[in-house]
Amino acid sequence: MPYVGRENYPYYQEKLAEPSALWSDLYALTMAQALWEDGRHNAQATFHGFIRTAPYSGQYLLTAGQNVVFEWLDKNWKFDDADIYTLAKKTITGPDGKEHKLFKPEFLEMLKNAQLELTIDAMPEGELAFPAEPIFRVNGPLWQGLMVEAAILNTVNSQSNFATYASHLKTAAGGAPILEFGLRRAQAVGGLSSSRGAYVGGADISSNVWAERCYDIPTKGTMAHAFIMCYEDELTAFKAWANGMPYNGIFLVDTYNTLQGVENAIKICKDNDLNLSGIRLDSGDLSYLSKEARKLLDAAGFTDAKITASNDLDRATINALKQDGAKIDYWTVGTALVTAKEQPGLGGVYKIGAVFDEKITAAEIDAMREAVKKGKKSPDEIRKHARELMKLSGDAIKMSYPGELDVVRYLKSTENGVLYFDGGTILSNWQKAPIKYKDPSDEFSGILTRDITSIQRDNHTMSKDFAKGTQAYHPLQRFFTTGKLVGNIETVHQGRERGLQRMAMLEESHKRQLNPHRYVVGAEEELNDRQAKMARKLRNTSSVSAAQLG
Repeated sequence: MPYVGRENYPYYQEKLAEPSALWSDLYALTMAQALWEDGRHNAQATFHGFIRTAPYSGQYLLTAGQNVVFEWLDKNWKFDDADIYTLAKKTITGPDGKEHKLFKPEFLEMLKNAQLELTIDAMPEGELAFPAEPIFRVNGPLWQGLMVEAAILNTVNSQSNFATYASHLKTAAGGAPILEFGLRRAQAVGGLSSSRGAYVGGADISSNVWAERCYDIPTKGTMAHAFIMCYEDELTAFKAWANGMPYNGIFLVDTYNTLQGVENAIKICKDNDLNLSGIRLDSGDLSYLSKEARKLLDAAGFTDAKITASNDLDRATINALKQDGAKIDYWTVGTALVTAKEQPGLGGVYKIGAVFDEKITAAEIDAMREAVKKGKKSPDEIRKHARELMKLSGDAIKMSYPGELDVVRYLKSTENGVLYFDGGTILSNWQKAPIKYKDPSDEFSGILTRDITSIQRDNHTMSKDFAKGTQAYHPLQRFFTTGKLVGNIETVHQGRERGLQRMAMLEESHKRQLNPHRYVVGAEEELNDRQAKMARKLRNTSSVSAAQLG
């Protein structure tokens, strides 16, 4: 099983990936039974998971949680006896006023014997995503595509939300270390979800020791006010601390009088010939106190001592303190990060894009898709066997693109060879492959095989042309083929490394905390035109139907 971990951490396992296949909303099962009764449950279908808007008034999403989904599908996607029992006992009141079983025994038997058959392409953890780009592309039996919706959204919505906010905190702090110390305010038992997502997003340290036990996320911690208050005075408490933790010389200095606390920490360390690693400020005017504390520390010769700030920090407070010139080295964020306080919900969605004839198999579809990608067959060969679907809405942002989708992301290079992202295009996956890789082992070695005209999503009068030979890559990677894991399930550390790399490839103007420069992802002209044509047809059909019904 291709799990990839650090050499000193060989037993990596996702602690969030333990539910069974019943990790789902009930409506997935009621739809599945209706499709099963109609004989259509095994029809092949395509679904996409994506966001409609970027969170935190920003331009991007730093994705996280994919590896939780992958491990769940690989290890735990099955209906066990307890699952079947749970479903078998469900009843519903019929028109006759009597209680009837919600699920038929034959349907439950089908579930019990089911094996995962989905083919999944997804962005790897730590990849950046932009609105409307498919983060997940799920192909396979219609009923199974419906069954995994809730788990994918439950995981990726929350993990990506934590990760993206952590990345904004990192930007606000100018790259300085972010400490996630929010376990006591986290809204899930163990706090693993928030600690994990924050770490992937760029947080450097956690206070959550259970997160270190499960994921090898580095932790730090010193003292609370309770430690100081249980002694006769602060000086005595600091002396006891220095004696008990001689190599962890970070002092919480604001219990009584902050600047006197700094002086007491200096005195204890000088009297005992100890290194004063740093102090923590947890209340008051953090900007003023950090500046004064810095003067005291430097005058005493502790120029390397770090100043850590806490006290309900968020990115707005960090921005304000930075602008005021606060002398803060480490930023401790708790509640705002682990509750995603600024935007508790991400709003990622999962929509069907295509459904195939019931008689055509996954293998036959794969063969046609591959022939089309090689230019040996026309996309019309696939469309003969498929209905492309799209969601209509009076709100343009909620309209989905029809069919099976792919995404191309463009790259540009500076004179020094530094790569940056340069927009992207959503396009049909049923066409000749748009990218050729010079080196298959180098994901950034791809170039366009043809010209692409990209139409801006919310203004169809705006477009941009990308010429053949433009450097580009596919953010989507293959992880499952007909239910079998074929990609690597990475650790949070690898997801974090990718996230930091991708953030470095995003231009500073796109990362601004206020009024960021727009990052444009368009739709290929052919896909844009098909969406418009299909929307008109569906609206006309709906209008006729409504008139007939009226």
